[in-house]
Amino acid sequence: MKGTKISKVLGKVVGELAAQLDIKEKNQDKVLSLSREFIRDCAKAIRHLHTENPAEAKELMAGMKKKLAELKKVGENFPHILDTPMQEYAEIMIFSAIVDKKEIPTPEDLDITVSSYLGGFLDCSGEVRRALQLALKEGKYDDAEYYFKCMNEIYDEMMLLKYSASLVGNLKRKQDVLRGQLEHARSEMLRVAK
Repeated sequence: MKGTKISKVLGKVVGELAAQLDIKEKNQDKVLSLSREFIRDCAKAIRHLHTENPAEAKELMAGMKKKLAELKKVGENFPHILDTPMQEYAEIMIFSAIVDKKEIPTPEDLDITVSSYLGGFLDCSGEVRRALQLALKEGKYDDAEYYFKCMNEIYDEMMLLKYSASLVGNLKRKQDVLRGQLEHARSEMLRVAK
């Protein structure tokens, strides 16, 4: 049986696509590896801030801007991968500013997207709650009150974004998490006030 012309044309197209996808896959693997390393650094920095080891946190944070720039350069064709490290970066930088009682960095300061920034800010509320709990445990009631006020401010501002998940994606779920965290924090503060 004589063959059709399908194999000749399709074989060439599939071969060219496979070569392109091999390159893209290697680049994606590099972006994923850098992303995981970056996210681990963010997690370590947050842990150091909670364990009152700010020098080590600041050391990790000092190199993050450069690492993120490299990650964004390598990952420019993978914006869906870049969102998580940018959110983690926003979370640690905002949380650090809150702990140090300094000016909160903007998305422009951090050179990240607004959606990543807002996602990181919402995630930061969990770290603020943890700081509140640690302050209560250590009898630092003024610090706990400060963190509670921070959580309230985050809540008041973030709840202004009343849009469907089809427009704001994961932000809606994170708003719900924030609401629950704030209610728990309020209960913890009221228990101490009695």
